[in-house]
Amino acid sequence: MPRNLQSRTSRRAFLRSAAAAGAGAAALAALACGGGDEDDGDDPTATMAASTALPTMAGATPGAGASFTPNLLTSEYVVNENNRFAVGLLDNKGRLLKDAKVHTKFFQMAEDGVTGTLRGEGDLDYFELNVEDAHAHDHSSGEAATQEAVSFYVATTPFNAVGKWGAEITATPAGGGEPSTVQVPFEVLAQSKTPGLGTKPPASAHDTAATNPDTASLCSRDPICPLHDKVIADVLGKGRPLVVQFSTPAFCESRFCGPVLEVLLGQVPKYQDRIDFIHIEVWQDFQAQVYRPAVREWNLPSEPYTFFMGSDGTVLARLEAIFSDEELTRVLDQLATR
Repeated sequence: MPRNLQSRTSRRAFLRSAAAAGAGAAALAALACGGGDEDDGDDPTATMAASTALPTMAGATPGAGASFTPNLLTSEYVVNENNRFAVGLLDNKGRLLKDAKVHTKFFQMAEDGVTGTLRGEGDLDYFELNVEDAHAHDHSSGEAATQEAVSFYVATTPFNAVGKWGAEITATPAGGGEPSTVQVPFEVLAQSKTPGLGTKPPASAHDTAATNPDTASLCSRDPICPLHDKVIADVLGKGRPLVVQFSTPAFCESRFCGPVLEVLLGQVPKYQDRIDFIHIEVWQDFQAQVYRPAVREWNLPSEPYTFFMGSDGTVLARLEAIFSDEELTRVLDQLATR
């Protein structure tokens, strides 16, 4: 279970690099407490090196001799919400860093963009998602993208202020070795751009297997997945919880779509008597680069994205990008009671 401990990130670079080379329960100390002014004997102000001088939030600034590069796997962080902080780590040869001990400090950045106040810290949980034949439907990355397992680190944390933040990530390799530290900037938003926690998402009307005979346009998985028999507008807030996943198994640039759809499909039989499930293919026309209307209505910045709505239609949880079977099961167990 990911710990309760999240800039637009280069998830595509993360997976492409990995392929070319071969998803907590304890709260982060002091985070969201509005602290930092008390003198507890430690200086809470630290220099974030030159990380905030980067032109985009996708960058990271390794410390001297850093042995890895972090890639944040979450595109938005919202103030006073339990944000999922997920990060992938690549070593200097572009390989996924597996089973490392990862400790993260979160800093609220000052106006100078260089110094920051320590707001909390804690360990991240390690997950590895390895779904057999998860990329069997993937036409986006060619033969170079052969790595099935995806390793990543997760925590859950609130942030108590809008604006620029920085994460200082220290990773110690499995089996020992010298720890290495990298700093990466990100931004905390006042409100979510996608359907946020506690809000009701658009009641999108869309085609289904019963109304669209062109199954290739309905779902890029081959064969088509079975989650195209319901319409969001017909079931959202109608008395049963609802899970909606936006993904494109064949054309996913991050290569997360295939694995997370297969993991979701594996859980459907256990919960389908209590929860409705819908899959929305991201592309209306991949060649023409036309998104499906529901993708635009839900204002999605990336794919895949999985939303969990309660029986009243409000968003109770979201899992962006890659997630583990453990994370999914935990959310579904909670959703089944709502």
